[in-house]
Amino acid sequence: MTTKKEIAERRALIEEERQLKRDAHNDDRAQSLTIGSCGGGTTEISMRGVYGQYLWNAYQPVEVIELINQLSAAIGCHIHIQPREDFSSWRTWREMTEDDKKHLNGFPPFSEFVEQKRINGTQHVTLNDLQKLFMGKIKNVETKENIDE
Repeated sequence: MTTKKEIAERRALIEEERQLKRDAHNDDRAQSLTIGSCGGGTTEISMRGVYGQYLWNAYQPVEVIELINQLSAAIGCHIHIQPREDFSSWRTWREMTEDDKKHLNGFPPFSEFVEQKRINGTQHVTLNDLQKLFMGKIKNVETKENIDE
């Protein structure tokens, strides 16, 4: 039969072991979150740990939008996402049609610039070409079709 003193000692030992486990778990906890650009339209998200170690990953714009949606859903919010109308928004997003909404099933469309580069190719694109492209006045050379007219 165990005495009350032995039971108390075992409980104290178990509690000390639990405390060690809690401390070890806290060593893996992030202390800060940093978000920045890592070039080419990608975003880097990094987390700094207790002892200065870092975890990081680079995300494409669509992945960042998905993360924003997941974070907002976690707190019970809906967020309307729209590109800024200033220098930081380096691409123009085309408006979605009803067919796009059905086809994309909630995912954002490709940017106008990327889609037009896919159609027209990427070689020798000048600022004048880009201006024509966004105004819908450039022709697809291979098929001789007008785009966006």
